[in-house]
Amino acid sequence: MTIFWKIAHNLYKWGLIPLVRIFEFINYWICANAISAKAEIESGTQFWHRGLGCVVHFDAKIGKNCKILPNVMIGSKFANGIPDAEPPVIGDNVFIGTGAVVIGRIHIGNNVIIGANSVVTRDVPENSIAVGSPAKIGPRKDI
Repeated sequence: MTIFWKIAHNLYKWGLIPLVRIFEFINYWICANAISAKAEIESGTQFWHRGLGCVVHFDAKIGKNCKILPNVMIGSKFANGIPDAEPPVIGDNVFIGTGAVVIGRIHIGNNVIIGANSVVTRDVPENSIAVGSPAKIGPRKDI
């Protein structure tokens, strides 16, 4: 999480939309990401490398203590040129690898690992791992 996003998010809560846009632009310009100030991102969540290349939908919900690597896309689907307004809901303690795409009206459970460059378009239950394109989902086996 960058300080610019935190400032923009607080300004959004206070209804100071023109200032929100300024801080979103600063965040975009300095950190090269498009993480909406409107998104609900809980405490402890980290975008590694300042969220380089990350895109987060304005209605996205991301839980506590998630680790999100660079170039991750969290957003809605487009069907016939019309966006589906609902992005994913991501639980707590989720790790999302570099270049992963998580899209659509889906729920990612707690303690999930999403592998690098995976494309997740369906629900992932708690304590699972999702890898591949399209993602195959299996039980998480910690060593």
